[in-house]
Amino acid sequence: MLQDYPKEALLKDGFSFTLRPMISDDLEGLYRFFVSLPEKDLRYLRDDPTDRRLVEKWCRQINYDKVLPILAEHEGRILANATLHRQTSGWGKHIGEIRVTIATEVRQLGLGSRLVEELTNLARAEGLDKLCARAIASQTDAITVFEKNGFNQVATLKNFVKDVHQDEYQDIAILVKDLSQE
Repeated sequence: MLQDYPKEALLKDGFSFTLRPMISDDLEGLYRFFVSLPEKDLRYLRDDPTDRRLVEKWCRQINYDKVLPILAEHEGRILANATLHRQTSGWGKHIGEIRVTIATEVRQLGLGSRLVEELTNLARAEGLDKLCARAIASQTDAITVFEKNGFNQVATLKNFVKDVHQDEYQDIAILVKDLSQE
């Protein structure tokens, strides 16, 4: 599966970048990527990637069987982090969850769709039956990317996530793609 990496990718406008799995040496670049994100993007991430100790832990404890992080890189700079999360046993072994975070300056270029497609292909190669994604319901651009890539919004959880900076609740959209139907 990972033998195909690194691989060069091209977007419609001709923008080229490299896709590759994260490695432990990515600590500095990954941390720089996350701290460069605007506050409004960071406030709804599940973890606080501006906590350097957390990013160090991610880079130190890489386990591709549980979390497969794929980075999009251009000229040595990380532009996106996309992850495929899997359970290795139990009732959810057939389900993967994907998360995608993209640098502000390269949004609206099709990079999100390309990363969702990449993670979908990896999930399929691993024999997963379903993919799940979550997005803040007001993030319509993110939801549109998932829907264009075959995900269906199956639920909205009202007031489910909390912006810890403003003490406000937001709805979260749950999107699912059935890989066994393809």
